[in-house]
Amino acid sequence: MTVGVYDLLLLAHVLLFVYWLGADLAVLYSARYVADPSLSLETRETVSQIMAFVDLFPRMSVPLIGAVGATLGVMNGDFSFGATVLTGIWAFALIWVGLNGWLYVNRGDTLRTAPWRRFDVAWRSVIGSAVLIAAMVALAGLGVTDNRTLAVKLLIFAAAIFLSLVLRRVFLPFRPALRRLAEGNGGSTDVAIMQQTLARTRPIVLGIWALTVVAAALGLWQPF
Repeated sequence: MTVGVYDLLLLAHVLLFVYWLGADLAVLYSARYVADPSLSLETRETVSQIMAFVDLFPRMSVPLIGAVGATLGVMNGDFSFGATVLTGIWAFALIWVGLNGWLYVNRGDTLRTAPWRRFDVAWRSVIGSAVLIAAMVALAGLGVTDNRTLAVKLLIFAAAIFLSLVLRRVFLPFRPALRRLAEGNGGSTDVAIMQQTLARTRPIVLGIWALTVVAAALGLWQPF
């Protein structure tokens, strides 16, 4: 058996999916301990640091899944664009990965990272819109790909990106509440904010999981 570049990229595509789904599960499970008032503040801060690190994996997996998937599509003839567009996709993906890494390393400097976090939101919106347009064009039979299963996967990928934006928005009150507790300025109100925030984020996370599982099933079974 000969293992070629395509096979290695396919393996990478699967592993990135595993890291995306598995790390999200770990973050969701760990978050409840951060909001648990029965645990010491030091324990909750430690769990929060672990969450931030684990959350880095899905943040980096998403752009790489798109780039690797696009490469696989070009190699097997499912995508009609050429090397120039593919190079652009990889450039966007690597910039996105680099930005996520920089935001993680500098996460303690909120003033420095704030404008770049806003840029990240705008960036995700642009990428999600571009993928959505590509999916709609493909489903309408106007180009990009003739593989309808792949077009539906693009649609699901766009939906997952937009849901991640909603998740970020809903999760916004969580870290400031934890920070106030860590600084000794918080109280029961902040604990309640954290618990309520987690309750609101769970359906969104479950929605993202459902989308990724459907996308994986489509990739395996190719029903259309």
